[in-house]
Order: sequence, then C-alpha cells, then structure tokens
Amino acid sequence: MSQETLENNHTTKNNDFWKVATKYAAVSQDESFVEEVAYMMVTLHRTGA
Repeated sequence: MSQETLENNHTTKNNDFWKVATKYAAVSQDESFVEEVAYMMVTLHRTGA
C-alpha cells in the first residue's frame, strides 16, 4: 500500500469515528463518554490538530 493510500484510509476512519461518536453522544445517557469526547475535541482544537 502506498503512503497516500494509508493516509486516505486513516482520514476516512478518523472521520467515521467522529461521526459515530457525535451521534452516540447525542442520544446516549452515557455521561462519562460525552465528557471524554468533549475533552478530546477541546484538546485537539487547542493543539491545532
């Protein structure tokens, strides 16, 4: 597999994770999960990731 293919695959999986996590957080009663996702999003935003 080429580097470009690996990077595209990683990006797709990353986007899929965030879509699913956002949907789950919106309908879930799992407060600890929502807190963890919020922490990750804030941390990524602050670091410019």
